[in-house]
Amino acid sequence: MAIWKSWYRGNVNDFHYFNMKMADGITKQCERLTMNIPKKVCEDFAKLEWSEKVQIKLDKKKNTERLLKVLNSKENSLMTNLPAFLERVFALGTGVTVEYKKDDKTLIDYIDGDVVIPYMYTNSYINGLITVSRFTKGTNANKRYFTHITYHEFKNGKYTKLNELYKSSVENVLGKEINFKEMFPNVLEFEEFDTDTPHFQVWKTLTANNFDTDSPMGLSILANHIDKFKSIDTKYDSFNREFRTGKKRVLVDRTTVKRKTDVDAEGNVSYISYFDTDDEIYVAISGMENQPAKEIDFNLRYQEHISSINADLNYISAGVGLGQNYYNFDGSGVKTATEVVSENSDTYRTKKHYELMVNDCLCDLIKAICFLEKIPYKSINIVFDDSIIEDENTLIKRGLELYQNKVISLEKFMQKYLHYEESEIQEEMAKIENENKLVQPEGLDFFGMGKEEESETG
Repeated sequence: MAIWKSWYRGNVNDFHYFNMKMADGITKQCERLTMNIPKKVCEDFAKLEWSEKVQIKLDKKKNTERLLKVLNSKENSLMTNLPAFLERVFALGTGVTVEYKKDDKTLIDYIDGDVVIPYMYTNSYINGLITVSRFTKGTNANKRYFTHITYHEFKNGKYTKLNELYKSSVENVLGKEINFKEMFPNVLEFEEFDTDTPHFQVWKTLTANNFDTDSPMGLSILANHIDKFKSIDTKYDSFNREFRTGKKRVLVDRTTVKRKTDVDAEGNVSYISYFDTDDEIYVAISGMENQPAKEIDFNLRYQEHISSINADLNYISAGVGLGQNYYNFDGSGVKTATEVVSENSDTYRTKKHYELMVNDCLCDLIKAICFLEKIPYKSINIVFDDSIIEDENTLIKRGLELYQNKVISLEKFMQKYLHYEESEIQEEMAKIENENKLVQPEGLDFFGMGKEEESETG
């Protein structure tokens, strides 16, 4: 995970910093530029799975409003925090959310996978884990390092949570256990209660872990593409260097750049330079006596670099499951495909694949919040944003045509294309029926056909 995190950060010590021996024999430390494609890939995966258009509904409107009030509170801010959390899940392979009560508020913790240790699991299902967080107090000689360890376990319908706190005067040492209440007086040290759903969720990628086949942890979507990221950063650094080292030069003899003395009529001496010494275009060398200045104009390999970078972008996008031509480099930056994604594309299949994970974890998170807030519910409905696949208005228009051609019922149209809950459908149907009674002339049905005419047309 440390390797994956460094590539996600865009700063890999043993790759982006290197030593190069110069022409004069001196070794110089150099920095390789990066396009930070790993970060871009994780961003796009998160955008595919989550947007502000995602709808979360319980079976009753008032209960949905109570739930959304908790999810969208300033502390939890699901619509803001979840996309960033998902991005890190794709980067590290694993992340954990935890729900708990503090000061009569239901809170959500978004925890990165590199501070999570699973200790109880069956196959890939983790039902016992440890989360670790560290913080410091004091300064200089009085600085102390605290490690907060929390055990989460779900077994036989019981969820247990145990907090421990350790204190040390040395940064990388766990130290001695101290009283948890010393630092967290308003948080319960131990909790246990009966529940159908644990109050933690393990979010992880659905790719098989080929780095450690026995581990229940997820695999970063970056893990098997490190060589491609190295290749593309090497080409991008070369692309930039092409402009730095390939600029126009004018070779002149060293003696021509020396200042000449000039004495005026009053005997005052001044020094005159016939070249602008601050102009980088001139390069003074020896051995060009009595020769005119020589211009060197390099041919920049502009298009060759762009083509090579685009080839690497295709390798990466296809490798992670986004399909060919998802990215394009035009010389100024990387652009993401914005056209509608077809239902038979790799991007579409990848999106639907990971929706399974997001849907399952989010449903369990909602169940935990409903438990803590005592919100009753019979069903949880999560509608993902498919606007990248097909425009929402196009979908509604298609559904309306199906309804008008009597292929689907009005209820089905409202449920599938307008995303209404069952209770909302019944409510709207009753309103429609009442409105029709008010405006419908006697002897006509909703479509303006006489009852006799309707029976004849069957």
